[in-house]
Amino acid sequence: MALKAASQALLMPLPWQTTAWKDLSARLANASLPHALLVSGVHGSGKQQFARAFAALALCRNPQNGDACGNCSACLQFAAGSHPDFHFVTPQEDKSAILVDQIRELSQSLALTSLHGGWKIALLVPADCMNANAANSLLKTLEEPAAGTLLLLLTSRPAALPATIRSRCQSVRLGTPKAEAALQWLEAHASRPDWIPLLKIAGGGPLQALEFAGNRWMQERLQYYQTLLEMRAGTRNPIRCAADVHAEDLPVVLRLLQAWISDLIILASTGSNGVPAVTNTDALPILQNALMGINLRGLHAYLDRILEVNALLATPLNRQSLLEVLYLDWSQGLQPLGKLPLAARGG
Repeated sequence: MALKAASQALLMPLPWQTTAWKDLSARLANASLPHALLVSGVHGSGKQQFARAFAALALCRNPQNGDACGNCSACLQFAAGSHPDFHFVTPQEDKSAILVDQIRELSQSLALTSLHGGWKIALLVPADCMNANAANSLLKTLEEPAAGTLLLLLTSRPAALPATIRSRCQSVRLGTPKAEAALQWLEAHASRPDWIPLLKIAGGGPLQALEFAGNRWMQERLQYYQTLLEMRAGTRNPIRCAADVHAEDLPVVLRLLQAWISDLIILASTGSNGVPAVTNTDALPILQNALMGINLRGLHAYLDRILEVNALLATPLNRQSLLEVLYLDWSQGLQPLGKLPLAARGG
């Protein structure tokens, strides 16, 4: 019974997506849907659940009150991942991009007649990771879609998609949920005292915050910030601290480091008046100790460096060297920062 309820929940939008859901479901009912939708929103806001739920509704044989019924053969196939008219496209396990062969295979499938006599739906996640050849191949399908085709392109970075792709899709922007609604949803999953900072570090995305809750770096967040303080004091070796971070953990560690520096900038700029705006309010004593001996200009330059490193994560690079550079700069008091060394760029 619990399993069935969980499956049914996945066929429905999240609480903060009601407005966009009502608009699209009405257009579906009125047969006024476009052939391609670009669904965007912050990472972790639930774009994929929204798109999957809408695909399930479009394929459902017996919709109930604007939602998929969850019981018909189409819904059961969809829930099992075996609906023949639904296609999910994402980077292959050992790849970082959606490749042209995947798009060609998708286009061939969409050109065929629907096996259930209804919609043929494709979900691309994340759409912005298509390489140039894949994007060009998809463009042909967008320009001349087969009848009854619906393409759902999901992205947290719509500007990263070619303008030619964006211009051929209708935009569905899923706004960041209000903090109250997000926290209520998170509390329904688990009661934690640190949901507020986790949600802020996640950029407002509740699903990202929920994922962070199970990450060891987030669970040891205050201890990590204490370690940063000890690096500055010279009691912890920054190179050894960098070695403790596995390559796959670097994006989360960068999130923590970015939140830490952003909080320091707020406090350095506004003093105690900035406390309500701080992300890590439970780390205030550590933050206040960290401010000693650091100027605001150095903090801004260091934040720019973190953002530069974060932008390099999608490229071949030496992640260990990148983190070593960041930790050394921090431990040395953020002296004037030069360009990021080529060795750290993987060059």
